[in-house]
This record gives sequence, C-alpha cells and structure tokens, in this order.
Amino acid sequence: MKKTQLLATLYKMRSNPLYQHAEVRRRELGDVSAMARAEQNTTEYAQIRLLINTWELISTLILQVKHKDFIFETTPVLYMLTELSDAIDIITEEFPDYAANFRLVSKQQAEWLKFKDERYQTGEKSGMHALFG
Repeated sequence: MKKTQLLATLYKMRSNPLYQHAEVRRRELGDVSAMARAEQNTTEYAQIRLLINTWELISTLILQVKHKDFIFETTPVLYMLTELSDAIDIITEEFPDYAANFRLVSKQQAEWLKFKDERYQTGEKSGMHALFG
C-alpha cells in the first residue's frame, strides 16, 4: 500500500461518523475509565472499544510501513494512546494483550519525536485539532 493510500485509509477511519460520535462522547464525559468500566452492553463501553480498536487497526497498518516519517507527521498515535491509556489499562485486566500494536506504535512515535527539534510542530497536531483524535 502506498503511503498516500494509507493516509487516505487512516483519514477515512477517523472521519467515520461512528468514530466521530464516539470521540465527541469521550470528550463530553471526560473520563475514559468510566467508559471502560461501564457494563459491556452500554453505549459508553461500545464507544470506548470502538475508539481503541480503531487505533489498534491504524497501528497495525502503520507497522507495515518501513519508513514512518510521513505517517508520524500526520497521525496522532501517541496523543491518542495518552488520551485512551486509562481505558486500555482497565480492559487489559481482562485481555492482557489488548491494544498491543497501538502501544507499540505509540512507543515508536515517541522515539521518533526525540529526534525532532523541541519547536517541532507536527502536522499531526493540526490534524488532531481539525479531526479530533
């Protein structure tokens, strides 16, 4: 898959109406832990799982790319792991390897950012604000 095709796929995943609705709800509630602790048949639980599973799939796709600069410049994986980590920790109690690729790619992005100037403004920050998480 070409990088532009991959970026289009990632954009489509993040702009999906169900994803967007779940992201709005996450921001409204402001507590991903409560969403992860909700009964499994509730909308809140389904929404937090949708968000995390979307980023797990995004991360799985990113892992297939050898040179990740272009992807890391435009995709807020590390930011979203930070936002969702409390929920991931709770769900991981039941499913130990849950979101493993998401966590791995987040670490890779953190390492990648270490080599950027501290004034470095990534495209992901602009994209994140324009497209939620």
